[in-house]
Amino acid sequence: MRYLGNKTKLIPFLMDAVRRIQPAPGVACDPFAGTASVSMALKAAGWQVHSGDLLASSYALQVARVELDAAPRFASSLLPAGTPNGRGDIGYPRFLERLADIDDSDRSGSRGFVSEHYTLHGAAGRAHGRMYFSRENGRKIDGVRERIERWTGESRIGRTEAQLLIATLIEAADRVANTTGVYASFVKTMQPNARRPLELRPIEPTPRANGAAACRAFRGPAARLLEAVGPVDLVYLDPPYNSRQYPAYYHIPELLALGWTPPPEIRGKTGLIPDEAVRSDWCRKQRAADALQAVLEAADSRHILFSYNDEGLLDREVIERALRDRGRPDSYQFLHRPYRRYRSDADGPHRNYRRDDVREHLHYVRCA
Repeated sequence: MRYLGNKTKLIPFLMDAVRRIQPAPGVACDPFAGTASVSMALKAAGWQVHSGDLLASSYALQVARVELDAAPRFASSLLPAGTPNGRGDIGYPRFLERLADIDDSDRSGSRGFVSEHYTLHGAAGRAHGRMYFSRENGRKIDGVRERIERWTGESRIGRTEAQLLIATLIEAADRVANTTGVYASFVKTMQPNARRPLELRPIEPTPRANGAAACRAFRGPAARLLEAVGPVDLVYLDPPYNSRQYPAYYHIPELLALGWTPPPEIRGKTGLIPDEAVRSDWCRKQRAADALQAVLEAADSRHILFSYNDEGLLDREVIERALRDRGRPDSYQFLHRPYRRYRSDADGPHRNYRRDDVREHLHYVRCA
């Protein structure tokens, strides 16, 4: 999934730092998990991981990629009568194939929430010119999400099965979303990817290493997760670093994670959903330092790794001082890794992409 601050390309750099501070795997907490790429890497290396995030969309990805050790099987009875293999259970990849093929003709002309508000097929979508999805893809997204909601309400699937299907749908929708990577705006003409049909591709859960304890996903503030988990070997902190609030940049994945029962009140040209409860103090210049202090106070860990960007709201000196105060001052280390990214320039009628050379900062302190 296209996601601001995704650390996938920096995994070798991060894991090299982890191995140097603690060669043997232990227990780690990743309370700003995002798409869970770092949590996955830690789990694959043998760590027991407690991952977390404020957003429901991140929670679904965490369950799918980190909490689950293998994909579950699904009851064939969930699929309509006449579907092959109508008895017993069915594997996750085959189940997705059948789920994507289900006909929604039983709607009797009614439109689902996404079709109504985020495509030009719906009255609300047309009124605001919202072109997030094609008509057909909006219809399929509605059908899949509403089935997950119904199966969950009827206790026909459990929490982890539901979150795996939600994560699968979020990634599928992202591949056909008519955006440049975030949902703060949509493109005014349908891009080639948005014209492709929705495809539900399996997500591969990260297998648990031999002897490793089970990993867990969490939704909520970082400090709350750290307090709940208790003593760990490693806390990896990767908070937002600028003023972009993730709930506004990813409101449609968040909508797909939360569902629309009851329907949320949406606002503005892009159809934002209520998000005040999940807005982050890390994205507010006057509050970011206090947010850092609160998280460090809640962290009961032998090692703390703090990942940040050289364009962040917090100055390097502020971060260094806070970490030295929290741990052993003489253990503090500062690492950085230059990397290239491509960012869109919104000026003019078309988006141009330019290459930026930026640095990812990694601050370390030993606490025990």
